[in-house]
This record gives sequence, structure tokens and C-alpha cells, in this order.
Amino acid sequence: MAATLDPILTKNFPRDFKSIPTGTDYGNEQDSALNKGAEARRVAFLENELFNDLKTAVASRQRPMFTTALIAGDNVLLHALAKFDLLKKVPVVFVDTFTLFPESLDHLREVESYYGFKSIVYHAADCKDVDEYHVKYGRDYWMKDIDAYDMLCKVEPMNRALKEQNSDCWINGRRRDHGAERAALPVWEGKKLNPLAFWSFEDCWSYLRKNNVPYHPLHDVGFSSLGDLHSTKKVDHKIWFTYGGERSGRFQNLVNKDGSAKTECGIHTEISKDLNLKK
Repeated sequence: MAATLDPILTKNFPRDFKSIPTGTDYGNEQDSALNKGAEARRVAFLENELFNDLKTAVASRQRPMFTTALIAGDNVLLHALAKFDLLKKVPVVFVDTFTLFPESLDHLREVESYYGFKSIVYHAADCKDVDEYHVKYGRDYWMKDIDAYDMLCKVEPMNRALKEQNSDCWINGRRRDHGAERAALPVWEGKKLNPLAFWSFEDCWSYLRKNNVPYHPLHDVGFSSLGDLHSTKKVDHKIWFTYGGERSGRFQNLVNKDGSAKTECGIHTEISKDLNLKK
């Protein structure tokens, strides 16, 4: 791994954890020592389970692949794959929707350099870059038809990635405490592997702190999770570690066609149908 992070990003976003909340009230001096000890043992247990699951995936499946959106849990997985020397065996896939925060793309290049890998980037099939996307679809295509936008910029590219990589083990960072459709996730789910299913958002940050893992720059300024620029907002630190709190800033002002609140983009629902995978 490289010794330092990108100096330009780091100038504005130090990633020193000082801006990241903690979810536990550790109590007085005596209780604090005991609580931090309990927390350390929990993280050690989870890390061991994570290693076992990733090692099993590489040993028992032919073509595992990892998809990252560069949020906290995904950076746990990326660090773990590097730490356990599995990145050479597990390709890293990234979907560029052409509507991401610029810092997300900067951070992708940063972690590629830091861990020494090259991601496989997918995007809308009929656009070679963001400029062509804007010419063909405009900057507000998502406002015209959110389902068509999701299919063009998220579902089809992810579906194409799975087919081209011919993956039989899709490693991803979904967790139960994301809430909504994810509330009952198992770890092993057909051709999907959700190795963080039983982790909490706080567990992810405990791991990131323990291992001094590079995290997304915009976590430093209040974003608990990162998605599209047009539908992601900052989240009050008070609710970061509540159930469903991490993703509470996502899909802002977006609804499904039936009028219900939008909580998924289709990558983990529509593709599951296409590939005959469990949701």
C-alpha cells in the first residue's frame, strides 16, 4: 500500500477521523476502558469472520468480484481484500453514473493508487464519457424518468459487469442496518455475498479507525453515505448510527412510480430478477 493519500484531496479533507462521530457513550473512566475493550473484541471477531467469508469465497467460487461505491462499508471490504492479499483474485468493479460527486471519482483514483489495483469502470453503454451523456440525455434525465435513468446508468451497467465478468460470487457491502429491503439480509445469498450483513455502521467506523483506512472525503463534511449528487444530502451526526440512519440522506425527493419512498436504485432488485439471484 502507498504511504500517503492524495495530497490535493487531503488538503481539504484530512480523513483523520476528527470529523467522524462515535456512536457509543463510553461512560466514566472505568466504564470507558471496559466498553472500549468490549468494542475492540467485537471488531476483532467481525474482522476474523470477514476474513473467513472472503477466503471461502475465493476458495469455493470460480469468479468472485467486488463492487464498490466507496462508502464506509465498501472501504472496509476494499481494505480487507488488500490486507488479506485477495485483490489479485477479486476484480473491483465501479459504476460511474455520470452524476456522482467529483470527490467520488477522485477518491476512486486515490484508492487505486493506495492499494495498487485498477478498477473496472462501467457506465451507460451508449456514452463514452460524461460529456456525451450530457449531450444525449441532458443533465436532468433523472428528473424526467427516474426508472429509465436507473436502468440506463445503474442497472444495465451493473448487469453488463456481472455478465462480462461471468461472476458467480458478487461481493457487496449491503448490511441489515441499512433498513428497508435489506433488513433481513444473510451473509451468503445465492450468487451474492454480503460479508458485512451483520455489521453495524458503527462497526464499520470502528474497523476504519482501528486500521486507519482511507475513507471517502465527503464523510468529513457530514455525508454519511454517498450516491448521486442530485439526490444525496448531509446527515446530522446524531442519526448516523441509528437504524437506517446511514442511508437516510440518500434518494432525497425521489419516489417510486407507486408513490412510495425510493430506497433502492434497482441494482440489487432488478438485477436479482435478471440473473435469477435471491434479493
